[in-house]
Parts: sequence; structure tokens; C-alpha cells
Amino acid sequence: MHGSRTSLFPRSVVALAVAGVAVLASVPAAAQNAIPSVNDWQFEFVPYIWGAGVRSDVKLGPLPSSTLSVSSTSLLKALDFAAMGTIEARKGDWGGFFDAQYIKLGVGNQFGGGLLGGYNVDMQEQIYTLAGTYRVVNNPSMSLDLLAGARYATIKTTVDANPSLLGGPGLVGPAGRVLENDAGWWNGIIGVKTLVPVNDRWSLLGYADVGSGSGTTSWQVVAGASYQYSPATSIKFGYRALSFKRDDEATINKMTMYGPYVGLGFKF
Repeated sequence: MHGSRTSLFPRSVVALAVAGVAVLASVPAAAQNAIPSVNDWQFEFVPYIWGAGVRSDVKLGPLPSSTLSVSSTSLLKALDFAAMGTIEARKGDWGGFFDAQYIKLGVGNQFGGGLLGGYNVDMQEQIYTLAGTYRVVNNPSMSLDLLAGARYATIKTTVDANPSLLGGPGLVGPAGRVLENDAGWWNGIIGVKTLVPVNDRWSLLGYADVGSGSGTTSWQVVAGASYQYSPATSIKFGYRALSFKRDDEATINKMTMYGPYVGLGFKF
């Protein structure tokens, strides 16, 4: 990736979102499947788009860490591809969920306007979360779930160093230098999730978890809302933040992702 690179949001993701909205608009609510009894297994699949800004610390050999930032508003320029979705299951007070996301980004940084060199970073990130839940509070005004599980994250980074325009090797080394890092790690996680119904259609969501293991720590928070279009379909949106920190000397040892999300829920 280079400074002139201007990637667009993947058409496949946009097409998926447009198609989902079209389904909600065209299928009468009466034709949707009814929600099963609470004594039966209930499932919900939620494909979503998370417009996450990224802030990370990049380690370039012996140099001090440099901070890379991609805001939510400039994400479209840096994004190569993204795919995200959650599936949740519940029977009575017991349940669980699996969340998966794949993101490929390309960002860069220049020192002294490029006079002292710079670098371009390509990142491929995969994060998978699997957890079981148990409902400890269940009444008409709110529900509260405790959760425990694991999160697996893998990040592959490639850093291409640019030479100094002043004729020297630049701050990150000679021209053509490439730094690569490909690592994955597990975190055990614990957390809570709460749902607060506002009326027959609207409900509010709160979620938080913390994780630790494999020389890393992580945390995640979500604040959102859901509009129940029909018994089997809903529109979900809100704000989500996920952060991790690694203890080793990896190329990227700290990253925080944050921004709004929107998704479509399909119960079956």
C-alpha cells in the first residue's frame, strides 16, 4: 500500500446491507415466522457492519513506537475488505453466542512530510469470540446475563519502509526494508450483557467483557438499541469499542477499535 492508495468500501458488503434492508421493506410482518416458545431453542443470526476507527501503536525495530490512527470517517479510504456476523442461541436461562470478524486495512505514516522517510502498513485482522451465557435476572423491565468464554485474535502486519527524500536511509531504515509479523493469541473472557425493553418494538443493549491470557489483555464494550420490525426480524445499531494490549515486542502491540455499527437480526 502506498500514499496514493484510495480503496473503496467493498461492494459485496454494501450489497449485503442493501439486500437486507430490501427484505425488511418488502416482506409483510405477518408472513414472518413466529418466535418459538422459550422452552425451545431460539437462534438469531446478525450480519453487521462496524465502521470502526483504529488507533494502534506500531513498533519499528529499535525506534520508539509510532501511533497510527484511522478515524471512522476515513475508514473507507483504508478498508480493503470486511466481513462480520454474530449467531446467538438460547434455551430458557442458558445460551451462547459466536461472533466473527475479518478486516483488512492499509494505512501509512510519513516523517517530516516524507523528507525523513516513512512507512506503509497492511493489516489483516481476524477476531473470534465464543461464550456461554446464563440469565440471572429476567423480568419485564430488564434481563441480565453473565457470560464466560474465549476470544481468539490474529493480526498479520506488513510494514514497507520508504527512503528519505534527502538521500539518506530514512528514520525506519534503508529503502525496501520490510517488517513482517503474524501472530495469534487466546484470551479467556468474562462479562455481562443486559437488555432493557423500552416498549413492544424498542429495546436497549449494554455489553462489557474483559479478557486475559497468552501475554495479552483485552476489553470490549457495546451500547446499542434494537428495533423489532417483526417477530423474526430486527434492526440493530449502536457503538462498539474493542481494545487489546500485548506484552511482547510485536510490530503492533496495542490496538483500539471504536465506532458505530448497524446490523440486521434474523430469528429462527
